[in-house]
Amino acid sequence: MQYDKTFHIPVPLRSAGVVILNDRGEVLLVREGKPGSAGLWHIPAGAVEEGEHPRDTAVREAYEETGLTVRPLRLLDVLLGRFPDGALIQRFAWLAEVVGEGDVPAPLPDFAQEVREARYFPHAEVKAMYERGELRMHHTWLFV
Repeated sequence: MQYDKTFHIPVPLRSAGVVILNDRGEVLLVREGKPGSAGLWHIPAGAVEEGEHPRDTAVREAYEETGLTVRPLRLLDVLLGRFPDGALIQRFAWLAEVVGEGDVPAPLPDFAQEVREARYFPHAEVKAMYERGELRMHHTWLFV
């Protein structure tokens, strides 16, 4: 049997991000600054632009949100999510390493109004943040 177009689910929205660990195994999270999700934490990530490969998006978003240049090491996962309005989104995440800066987040760029802060957290603290409702998305917890 051929699986025709009736078996395809179009997912027009895509985002990509990175999981960055320091030498202590702590994960880098950024604190949201945009209204509606201000104060919530997530991995550096953002929307895939038209014609852009998700891996390139992940690198770009890491720089835009943290000022860090990263190199993706391997794809961690691709997850399907849903917005409150029902729209589907495909989320990509790569394990990445910082290139040339060590494990201390750089000062946030001036143009990063959407991010208030970037900081490393131990895994146990990320779990506690999830349980307290301080992570922006369930996917953040799944990726880390």
